Order: sequence, then C-alpha cells, then structure tokens
Amino acid sequence: MKHLSEKELMTQLKLASRLVEVGAIYAHYRNPKSRYQVIDLSIIEATQEVGVIYRKEFGSKALSSIIWVRPLSSWCEKICVEDAMVPRFQKVVELQNF
Repeated sequence: MKHLSEKELMTQLKLASRLVEVGAIYAHYRNPKSRYQVIDLSIIEATQEVGVIYRKEFGSKALSSIIWVRPLSSWCEKICVEDAMVPRFQKVVELQNF
C-alpha cells in the first residue's frame, strides 16, 4: 500500500471534521439513551483511513475509561432499522439547565 502524503492525511482529517464534531456527544441507534463522547479524530495506521476516537459516557467506571476507535466510514454509515435508514451515531443536542 502506498502511503499518503502529509497533505493528503491532513485533508482527510479536515474533511472528517465536517462530519464528526470533536467534543460532541453522540447516541447509538441501538440504544438512543446511551451517550458517546468524541475525543478526537485520527489516522488508522494500517489502512490510512480516518478513525473516530471516542469514550462511552455510561456504564461502569472501568468501561467508561476505555478509549475506542472506529473507522469514520462505520461511524457515519446509515443502518436499516424497521425499513428505515438511520445513522449509526447521531449527534445529541441536549438542553442545558441554567
């Protein structure tokens, strides 16, 4: 596999940042009440594709301390649920109490 140039890698990350917001909270289609925080975007060394680095915001302390990486293509894909296409992860907009 030919390695991408630094410029190509940076372009991939810039384009990815338009799709996934670092720091934002997302819900997974299987359990909409679960929350995942995007920590950063990365390049997966083996494939040179963009990865989404995230942490679960629920469950045990041990489980929520694990850092996960998922390819951007998987993070952004749509899944067929009950004959409807839904995003695998969807950004959550939660109201803040003041």
